[in-house]
Parts: sequence; structure tokens; C-alpha cells
Amino acid sequence: MFPFWALMLLLMCYLIGALPFGQWVGRRAGVDLSRQGSGNTGAANAARILGMKAGLTVLALDAAKGVVAVWLAYFALLPFVGVIKVIFGFTAIIGHNYSVFRRFKGGKGIATTFGVVLALNPKVALLAGLIWLGLVGLTRYSSVGSLGATSAIPLLFVFYSAPWVYVGFGFASAGLAFLRHRENLERLAQGRELRIDEA
Repeated sequence: MFPFWALMLLLMCYLIGALPFGQWVGRRAGVDLSRQGSGNTGAANAARILGMKAGLTVLALDAAKGVVAVWLAYFALLPFVGVIKVIFGFTAIIGHNYSVFRRFKGGKGIATTFGVVLALNPKVALLAGLIWLGLVGLTRYSSVGSLGATSAIPLLFVFYSAPWVYVGFGFASAGLAFLRHRENLERLAQGRELRIDEA
């Protein structure tokens, strides 16, 4: 069982993940991203509606949530720090996807997942990022890039002989990504999904 201070850190990870940076960036520009474009407050929709600078800002802030959550694992003072990193990082992703600040609504968690992976294994994060870029370049769909990149993460962890708990995290985060992209998959099947350069 987690000691009290570790539980407080876990709660902190959720709250960090729940910070609605995309919504705040949009609000500062006088735009409600949840009512524009794809209706998502993530980096892709921010770039689509507000421009590349806003999109990169949201990407960096949402990814930082995952990085910070993994780093907080070192302050838990518990054994099996690799397991704690994964628990804390996944909690931040849950916070992003089901934010208490947005009535338990949220984004898709892709940038935050990338931040967690970056903190766990930068090589895997780099390759996953390249896969995202390649798929988006080919299809012009952010959702296709996101699902392809997250699907590759557990396989990349295996390739780099990462701890088993990292591989498990990869499968769990990919499963959550597909769950959060249900509507995108339906729109893709119907030919109604917005391309990354369409508003």
C-alpha cells in the first residue's frame, strides 16, 4: 500500500495532468477550442484553429505534464521506482483525459503520453514522434499519426529491451488512445475526419 506522501504525489500527478492548457491557450486567444474544428483542445486542433505557434505551445505544455509526473516518482521514496514512474505517468494521462477542471472531460492524451515516454526512454519517444510525423505527412490525419505512434510504443520498448513494466505501459496507453479516438475512427470510416490542415 502506498504511504500517505506517495498518495499525495499520485494525486498531484492527476491534477497536473488535468490542467487544461489547450483550453487556456484558446481562451487567451478568445477562442473556445472545444467548439471549433475537431472540438478537441489538444495540440493538433490548436494548430488548426490558432496557428502553429499555439499548437506547439499546447504540445509542449501537455507533454511536460507527463515528464513532470514521471520525475515525481523519485520523490515517492519507494522501491521499484520503474513501476512508480509508470503509475505516476499513467495517472497524469488519466488526468488529462478526464480532467476535474473540465467536469471529467478532456483530450486524447497523446502529447501527455509522449511526455511520459520521453521521460522513460527518449529513444522510444523520438522514434514514436517520427512515426507520427511520417503518418501525418502521408495521410494528413492527426488521428492516424497518433494511433500509429502509440501502437508502436510497446513494440519499441521491446526493441530496446526496456523493463516489462514499460512495455505494459505501452500497451495500456495505446489501448487508452484507441478508446479516446473512437469518434475519430468512426469519422475516418465515414470519410468525415478533418485533415490536419482543415478547419
